[in-house]
Amino acid sequence: MRLQLLVFLSFVLFVNTHGITQAYSGVVVNINSGETVAFATVAVYYDSTLIDGTTTDESGKFTINITKEFTHFEVSFIGYESEIVNRSDIKDFGRITFMLNPSISILDEVIVQGEQTTTKLKIDRKIINLGADLQQSGASTLEAFDQITEIQTDLGTGSLSLRGSGNVRLLVNGKPSSLSATELLEQIPASSVQRVELITSPSAKNLADGLSGIINIVLKKDKAKGLNTSLNAGTGTMRYNYGIDGNYNFSWLNFRWNLSQSGRGMNSKQNISQLYENGDTRDFFTPHDFYGLIRKLDVGLDFFIDEKNELSIGFDQTDNFHSFFNTTSYSNVTGREDYEYIRNSQHNHDIVNINGNYRTKFNTDNHFLEVDYQFSKNDNFLPAIDFEDNNLLFHEERRNNNTLNAIVLDYALPIKETILLEAGGSWNARSLESSLFLNPAEESASLNIFKYDESLLGIYGLTNITAGKLILQFGLRYENLRSSSSDLSNNQTTDLRFSNLFPSLHASYNINESNTLNIGYSRRVSRPNFRNLNPYQSRNQFFEWVANPTLRPEFSTNIETNYQYEGSKFGFSSALFYRYRTDVIERLQDIDETGVLRIAFDNIGQKHSYGIENNISYKVTHFWNSQLSANYYYTTIDQDIFLTWDKPYSSNLIFKNTFKISKALSTDVSYRQNFKTQNTFDFIDSRNRIDAAVRLKLLENRLALNLRIIDLLDNNLFYRTVVTQNVRQNEVWRFQSQTFGFLLSASYKLFQNKGKTRNRKDRDYQYGGTID
Repeated sequence: MRLQLLVFLSFVLFVNTHGITQAYSGVVVNINSGETVAFATVAVYYDSTLIDGTTTDESGKFTINITKEFTHFEVSFIGYESEIVNRSDIKDFGRITFMLNPSISILDEVIVQGEQTTTKLKIDRKIINLGADLQQSGASTLEAFDQITEIQTDLGTGSLSLRGSGNVRLLVNGKPSSLSATELLEQIPASSVQRVELITSPSAKNLADGLSGIINIVLKKDKAKGLNTSLNAGTGTMRYNYGIDGNYNFSWLNFRWNLSQSGRGMNSKQNISQLYENGDTRDFFTPHDFYGLIRKLDVGLDFFIDEKNELSIGFDQTDNFHSFFNTTSYSNVTGREDYEYIRNSQHNHDIVNINGNYRTKFNTDNHFLEVDYQFSKNDNFLPAIDFEDNNLLFHEERRNNNTLNAIVLDYALPIKETILLEAGGSWNARSLESSLFLNPAEESASLNIFKYDESLLGIYGLTNITAGKLILQFGLRYENLRSSSSDLSNNQTTDLRFSNLFPSLHASYNINESNTLNIGYSRRVSRPNFRNLNPYQSRNQFFEWVANPTLRPEFSTNIETNYQYEGSKFGFSSALFYRYRTDVIERLQDIDETGVLRIAFDNIGQKHSYGIENNISYKVTHFWNSQLSANYYYTTIDQDIFLTWDKPYSSNLIFKNTFKISKALSTDVSYRQNFKTQNTFDFIDSRNRIDAAVRLKLLENRLALNLRIIDLLDNNLFYRTVVTQNVRQNEVWRFQSQTFGFLLSASYKLFQNKGKTRNRKDRDYQYGGTID
């Protein structure tokens, strides 16, 4: 008997000291509406010591295996009060329900969790929740992208690429824009972005254009009950901004608004030296003086008709003005004296977007019908006047008027718990009129007009199957594109017709609550469009675009695999991809005898692209989070025309450290390294910079003060070498936006409802990435 008692006590002691693995599963829900809370944090504590944790999935569910003794759970999410549940109060470990109480007053613990950008892997995309990243305070979305290694931006040249390719489709709330990618990103404040979706292997639900994938920006949509208003302002190196945003929720009706104005100047000095094959030379210097002013109005109404029907209407208008004053000093020019070339130009963009979205939900979960309509009108006026040594050369007026209509229908039907069918269609129509008016006040005036019309019809079907830990998704999309263009100056016309099928296949396997493995396959296309066909795009004394009406479509086959591990302190993710492209539409470069870089597009052959992306995060201490992100991209080209280099490559690295010094004070220090980038006609030397930021929260977190310092050591110069068949060109740029500067910003919650959020399901349908 004593021996049995001794064995029993030894067993109890072993269990208490070593623990037995126990699985805990459940769901986190809104205590008022019963709606599940996705991506909530479920932390496991022994008294005050954090020993484990996890997050809920997009359905609000979680599973965690705990091997150690613990006393309680602490459940939290931004916008909710934290909930503490003792282990002794849990009766069924496999069916736990945590109830969160909505609260506008965010607790300090939640603020800590929201300071750093986090990443979530889904079956066909990577979701980056920007959180309250200190490096993005007061910045534009284009600047915020500079903190994401998967997206390659160049704030000076205005380029945007994904996985080493500039052929990327940019969406806002799942919808296209009539603006270029960089113009659009400059207009959106980073503070208005809720998350960024990187869809590098899009399913058949998405439009098929964008060879390297889709970047979908999901904007915040305030719906808190009562009156909520925030003021924000900022000032810095040759820049300022201010604005007001908020909402008033009457329970059945929500009115939301955002008004802002921002101004920015730049003085980006550039030196260029050209050496021709025949020995001729040309050097020039320009300061690239620039000033821009953006005024933006964004309002919306959300009608909560009943528990199953919701209608949203949105309107936004943006006035975007830029002025350029470039006095270029030419020297060392073979065969002539030094001289000055002056070009004064403006860009006036008037953008209007109108959106309507209606969704009805049926009795079964995930059974819904949604209709979305988007209207965009973008009118652009681009006057310029050119002088050489104070002698007038010419005066030009360019206009680009672009109209876009898009209608999308999505329907989802669950057959049973493990099978979900999706189907839908879309219709996009674009109309463009571009004109060039030379010397309008003179008898020699000439007017050139280019017109373009495009209609794209798409139909898709998707099947989602869940088999235990495995999720499979099969899809097929059909697209029919019709476009026509005419150049009235020479009667040159195009009439293009394309019909194609685009299959997709995705698989996701949840190894356990911490490990996820995804595999994706998709087929994409890049068709000739108005950017390739329009001969009257912008030009200056440095470059000009050359139209090519004979382009053929380019097709891409994308295969990738993604892995993510999420632990309580350590996180790791990795992605590998292969992309095979045929009839590649390449950006070709040539420098003419006047020193102007001529840019044209042509089909060149085939490309094989490979890449790897890695991300490591580690919670060093309770106040110190560290994150290392790096990638490498490599391409081989089988071409049938001249390219200077046929093996492009690029890579970059970001090492980010965030410190929570106190409840009110946070700091961030980031190191960015851009290694040498090799393109087909140029290479960019390696460069690096250190950015620092600090945030102070006062008045019970109603007031936030932020200071960012970009390129702390002031050494991030841009060195590029362009090599064509007859010219070698060396460039040195000091971009105002990427070298030493500061930005001081502040936000203040003027009105803040202390009550609970509205007592109905918090729908956010149009942000699901299904609208395209």
